Amino acid sequence: MNTADCLKVVIALFLISTFTGCGKGSTNAPSDSSSGQNLSIGRMKVAIMPEYDDPSVLAIYDGKFEEAASYPIRTSFLIPKGSVISDACSLSHEGQHFCQLYKSTNKGVYDEVSLVLPYPNFYLSFHTPQLDVKTEKKEIEYRIKVNHPIKIMEVELQQPLRSSAFSIIPPENAQLTQKEASISVIKGFNQVVYKLDGVMAERETIFKVNYLKSDPKPSVDIKYSSMKETLSKGKSYESQRNVKTILYGLFGAGILAILGIVVWRIRSRRKQDNRQ
Repeated sequence: MNTADCLKVVIALFLISTFTGCGKGSTNAPSDSSSGQNLSIGRMKVAIMPEYDDPSVLAIYDGKFEEAASYPIRTSFLIPKGSVISDACSLSHEGQHFCQLYKSTNKGVYDEVSLVLPYPNFYLSFHTPQLDVKTEKKEIEYRIKVNHPIKIMEVELQQPLRSSAFSIIPPENAQLTQKEASISVIKGFNQVVYKLDGVMAERETIFKVNYLKSDPKPSVDIKYSSMKETLSKGKSYESQRNVKTILYGLFGAGILAILGIVVWRIRSRRKQDNRQ
């Protein structure tokens, strides 16, 4: 491989690492992106699903920013500390998901996920730290805090399968829009939906969820292995994040190695030219 080919490989790898993937600690920050300080969210849906496919809470933030002066836009979301991100995406007008690089920063009880969105629609899914599944009585206090004002926020809370005595204590300004015992079409989950108007930035919204569940298994088996194997081997979304971090580290080391080869080839070529 000559010097020109090496440079092409480095450039290609750099572009891939910059504009694709969803790696922890990565940054996607084009210089011409707009600041998100004055942005507001028109509608945002928050799905809270305890013990869905993991002994934790699966949460999904799905919404759309109001029109900005230009795109892409810089923004950030606050999620429970120690959460494992599954998807950080921007959605095109046709509904196609575009995975974005992001940077996660500890902000006390929250982790701040910073990213750049090429479209006003966003989709963020993650799992909170694991619950104590050995305890039958579950008491979850889920806190929602946003960096942008929201005109309308819908919060959907889902009861785990094989649980009982499911109850919710919503904030005072939450309006119940879907009553309890409303059964969803998908797998028969009981879902309760609340609506909040005019959610202010930096203001906490707290939903308290209580239920009884002695079964340690989640409602849905993890995609690639049974829950029994997962618990016995200690696999979790936390271990997935650790693996992802290792892969990005190896990828970065590979780029550095290629750069070293390029520098060595250039110096060798210069020495040969000087001798001639």
